[in-house]
Amino acid sequence: MSLPYPGAHNDPIHERDIADAAFAVLTDPRHRGGCFTLTGPESLTFAEQIDQLAAATATTIPVKHVTRAEWKQEMAEHIPGAFADTLLDWWESHDGKPVTTTRTVESLTGHPARPFAVWAADHAADFTRS
Repeated sequence: MSLPYPGAHNDPIHERDIADAAFAVLTDPRHRGGCFTLTGPESLTFAEQIDQLAAATATTIPVKHVTRAEWKQEMAEHIPGAFADTLLDWWESHDGKPVTTTRTVESLTGHPARPFAVWAADHAADFTRS
């Protein structure tokens, strides 16, 4: 896996938390008209996420640190240049800088947001199929 900013932080959120929050907003009249910012429960770097995914799949995931230009070239068939530049700029701005997380999932659903390690375990088979 090639990464230009393995130390860039983000707040991965489990899709089940998004679904649970959406259900709460759509079914509970107290939430009508609200504006909600959903995040995962923790700020993690890409490198930390890869480590947790490697642990969940019991595999080694090598990471190659590449330049912006190299990554953009590798992704050219999948991500248009302007979108790639936007992603790269965002990652660069969060390189080594934790992002702010919220407790919105918990306040909407009554349960804390699931950590990335749970997502990795839930999806381990997706990464190990032949």
